[in-house]
Amino acid sequence: MSNNTESKKISLLAKIRFIFDKKQKGQLVVLAVLILIGGIFETLGVSMMLPVVSIILNPDALHESINKVPVLKNIVDTFGLQDDKRMAITLLLIMIILFVVKNLYLLFLVHKQNDFISHARNDMISRVLREFLNRPYEDYLGADIPTVFRITDSDIPRLFNLMLALLQLCTELVVSVSLGLVLLRVNWSMTVMIVLVLIVLTIINTKLLKPKLNDIGRVSQEIQSRIAKWRIEAIYGLKDVKVLNRQDFFIRNYYESGKVGADLSRNYAVLNSVPRSMIETVFMAVVLLFILVYIARGGDATLLLPQLTAFGVAAIRIMPSANRINTYITEIAYNQYSLDYVYNNLTESMKTDKAMRAERSAIAGPPLKLQKEIELKNITFAYPDAESNIFTDANMLVPKGKSVGIMGASGAGKSTIVDILLGLLHIQGGEILCDGTNVFSNYDSWLAQIGYIPQTIYMVDESIRDNIAFGIDSDKIDEDRIWEVMEEAQLADFVRTLPEGLDTKIGDRGVRLSGGQRQRIGIARALYHNPEILVFDEATSALDNETEAAVMEAINSFHGKKTMVIIAHRLNTIANCDLIYEVSNEKIQRTTLAGRTIIQ
Repeated sequence: MSNNTESKKISLLAKIRFIFDKKQKGQLVVLAVLILIGGIFETLGVSMMLPVVSIILNPDALHESINKVPVLKNIVDTFGLQDDKRMAITLLLIMIILFVVKNLYLLFLVHKQNDFISHARNDMISRVLREFLNRPYEDYLGADIPTVFRITDSDIPRLFNLMLALLQLCTELVVSVSLGLVLLRVNWSMTVMIVLVLIVLTIINTKLLKPKLNDIGRVSQEIQSRIAKWRIEAIYGLKDVKVLNRQDFFIRNYYESGKVGADLSRNYAVLNSVPRSMIETVFMAVVLLFILVYIARGGDATLLLPQLTAFGVAAIRIMPSANRINTYITEIAYNQYSLDYVYNNLTESMKTDKAMRAERSAIAGPPLKLQKEIELKNITFAYPDAESNIFTDANMLVPKGKSVGIMGASGAGKSTIVDILLGLLHIQGGEILCDGTNVFSNYDSWLAQIGYIPQTIYMVDESIRDNIAFGIDSDKIDEDRIWEVMEEAQLADFVRTLPEGLDTKIGDRGVRLSGGQRQRIGIARALYHNPEILVFDEATSALDNETEAAVMEAINSFHGKKTMVIIAHRLNTIANCDLIYEVSNEKIQRTTLAGRTIIQ
């Protein structure tokens, strides 16, 4: 059974309980209490209208009612309110104070609701980003990147739109129920009729509109990924787009996807407005019909005046409340798929994280420090959904202080060895050993020993300093260490020629630097934390021969000082290595360059 099907069986509230942490659940409980108090204030504001209108229109009837209740009679006597004028003035002043306090409190409630929503949304986005970054590397192989972006840019904000709608729905339900109880005392028959009509309208809304809005929400979620896809592909491939003159292709596809999104937004807005128009029409029709029948049957319209006044005041509040209840129901339906998607991702991520922690805790050990050798022992690995293995019982030994070259045909698995060695890929069999100890027994200490230089160095649009000390806060960067690693990477002389030196901005993905300069920054970055092991994953394959020779000079300077694993694109890259392995037929075999043509 798919995650989607299982997710549908779990209630909306159960998913919310799962998604929010203990602190956030506590905040929701506090909000629930505040919402209840807000409902009481709203009810008092409306219910006070009846005695005020009564004393103005029929003071004798009100006094008779007060005399029947000893507590009220004592209050009236104590404060000398037997006089009609004084009582009316007192009640009007109380109402003014009540409405001021009520609306100040409701403003405070809106602040608390939105404070919770905005901060919890930021916490959730950060949590989901952490979950994504901590997932196994193979989860991202072939991943739909726009959909990954969508969860933080669209799904989580929509999830919190759902949460805000849910909180406001609770507020309106409290108000509506409280006002309904007040109106029952005023005129139970009219109240029952109105409540029944509103319930029927809500059921119709839920049964007819909710499924349509569910579908619109699902399709809207999908179209957001498509819109992001065309935007990302056009911007990241800007050079190719312009050279091939394909701007119209990307603009057209972006526009067409956006047009579908615009249609969905229009349909949602129209369907979301249906309940308001329907409820307002039916509500007023029912009240007027009730009056019509009452008068037609010979009733005295003047006797209805206080009740109609109370109903009029209640209608000012309860009818918008009923409208909003139905609007919030449709909004929750529209955003349901975003809740499902976030829930499914967090559930899957937590399962994976739990399994990985259990696996590593079973072999947990002290920090690792390479003293003798690294060994890939009986490695078996296949990519997800692949029909054949990349490696089957493959072995490789990397002695400390030696340089090891790895060669092989394109697609044989050279770069896969690096990803396995780094612990990024989850092998199906075998072990990765550091001096005979599984590297996952203390994975952080294993990574701390490795400096990794890929074919394409990832650059951020910041200074050279920030790119070398990648991911380190600016106030914690060791300036002396920066210059040391630049000397080792043969980059220092170039930086000294720049007017802004280390503060020079390199542009998006390092566009202001040459390929060789980017690779040297990558080497300097790898050296910054002084690793014992350097891994070069075809680090010079994208360079021309002259630039490659210059970068190789920097790489060869580490010979005998560091343990090096070098993936070869050209044979001359590994010509000076102590050991050479060839990847073929799912194995890693020792070999030599004897008899092979090396182009210098």
